[in-house]
Amino acid sequence: MKGFILSQGERGSCCFCGTDDKNIIKIDELLDFFDELLGNFETHPDGIGLLSLIQGDWSLFRNNETGIKFLNIIIDKLEISFFHADVLVNYSQEILNNVNYWFDLKEQLKWEKRYLIDVNYLTDELGWDGFFESKFVVSKDDVLYRARLHHSTNDEKFSPDKMFCPPKEISTAGRANPMGIPYLYLSDHEETILYEIRSTYLDEVSVGKFSVKNDLNRDVVISDFTEVSTIYHPNEVNKKIKSRLLKRHISRDLSQPLRRYDSELDYIPTQFICEFIKIYTGVEGLKFTSSLHNIGNNYVIFNQNLFDCFEVNKVNISKLKIGYN
Repeated sequence: MKGFILSQGERGSCCFCGTDDKNIIKIDELLDFFDELLGNFETHPDGIGLLSLIQGDWSLFRNNETGIKFLNIIIDKLEISFFHADVLVNYSQEILNNVNYWFDLKEQLKWEKRYLIDVNYLTDELGWDGFFESKFVVSKDDVLYRARLHHSTNDEKFSPDKMFCPPKEISTAGRANPMGIPYLYLSDHEETILYEIRSTYLDEVSVGKFSVKNDLNRDVVISDFTEVSTIYHPNEVNKKIKSRLLKRHISRDLSQPLRRYDSELDYIPTQFICEFIKIYTGVEGLKFTSSLHNIGNNYVIFNQNLFDCFEVNKVNISKLKIGYN
């Protein structure tokens, strides 16, 4: 939206923030977009304020005061059922039915059917194959981390070739990979990877540094679940909302650590969606936020041969912090 205003606007004084000599446009030039945007909400007695929902998910306005003022003017100009920017709303039932199918699908995959799921329903009816278009290119300058716990005190650090996935014959199931199909799990923050492997006080750990192979003559493109995308996509607002909400559900499940008493059946839905994304987008992996250490992001790389481990350091866990509620 900023780009649109900068390219189409004229210099003048802004009646919203009171600043002078800024690129401004008439509100009427944004009416079509906001008509499309607001059509994706429905009033709901247990909902949240329209402005709060828009700002919480999209940060569309500079601040709440500006948003209230702007939305009230827009609402007054459009023929919609909302009367003010604080009306209680939720996303439309059509949107919620689409993205919440994820919860139905998880139950199907775990308890009903696993290998012959109706993928055509996901693509032709729900359009999920078009919801994972946000991409991230892993640069050759990016340093990613992988850690392995030592099982005996004073062991030497692992060699670089031992920091990769285990052989497929002994590869266990993970959040993203099925048994026998190993994926490379990495993080972009060294401390994050120590949380991810559940290291505890006095553990000894080898931490490997990984980067894209120097002789690889193509980009390593992965699906980005961390991007805070803009809602300003005229004619695609509905799709962008569904994509954002669905990826939020999936990202939460991908980053959820398996507890001691959980079953590996809980891995199956995320394994399925990773393979779905791999097939329908052609990406090399996924990037999503860590739930154990939100400073860093996790990476799942489908083909470990795209990376080199160029350095390994041994660390000792000297401090552990536990929270509870």
